Amino acid sequence: MKKTALLMIIGVGVLGACNNPEGGVENDTMTEATADSAVVYDDEQGRLEADAVEIIDVGEDFWANIDWDAPVTEDPELASADVEMRASNEYNIYTMDDRVLFDTDKAQIRAEGEQKLQQLADKIKDLPQNAPIRIFGHADARASNEYNEELSRERANAVKDWLQSQGGIQADRLSIEAMGESAPRATNETARGRQLNRRVAIVAVTREQ
Repeated sequence: MKKTALLMIIGVGVLGACNNPEGGVENDTMTEATADSAVVYDDEQGRLEADAVEIIDVGEDFWANIDWDAPVTEDPELASADVEMRASNEYNIYTMDDRVLFDTDKAQIRAEGEQKLQQLADKIKDLPQNAPIRIFGHADARASNEYNEELSRERANAVKDWLQSQGGIQADRLSIEAMGESAPRATNETARGRQLNRRVAIVAVTREQ
């Protein structure tokens, strides 16, 4: 009887040690789990920091001094997409006629325009990934200043939204500017001149810092 009672007491003691949160086995397991979690967190944090890209801040003076008459650069792929490319030593200018992208007085991108924008987006992806891009909307002078500015803003925004959502361009690289009729390429006295003035110009910085 005494022997049986003694064995029961020893058994209870062993079970208590196994279930004790302060026991050696459980402590080791919890320590290892915590250490493993810390490694996973550090790895994830490191990946996020590595993926983060700080976009160059070129300042508003940079955008205000774009040379719209920079030399034309021949690019057969862009030419097939009805995109005119001009380049300086700091940026590229990609210009698209409004008829390529929009119906008259509209700001919704046409299906054909989406295909051409994709070709342009693929080119832009070859540029430095920390370089900013600004989309300039331009209009002719047939309507009021207010109407032209608003239409050019809506069209620039439409291109910006498309490049971000469909073209795979990082959102914080993109900004817009509504030029309205303030920067014509040609006279507004002729149909040909007005057509040249209705356009969207995408200026992509090409330097990395």
